[in-house]
Amino acid sequence: MRRDCCQCPEGLAMFLDRRVLVSTKCGEVKGILRAFGETFLEVEEENPKLELTVISCGQVCFIRSFD
Repeated sequence: MRRDCCQCPEGLAMFLDRRVLVSTKCGEVKGILRAFGETFLEVEEENPKLELTVISCGQVCFIRSFD
């Protein structure tokens, strides 16, 4: 049975409160990583509304930091 969670969520701590690009199966999300857990990421998107987007870790292909 497949678990729908991040492989190593502890490794995401270095990305907290930094600008990131999250590549998912549906596209890309750019913003600031605000929180993460065993099954989710919260990214504050860089658009005029500053929306908080919750992404299931099972949908994440990769995350990278950018400035």
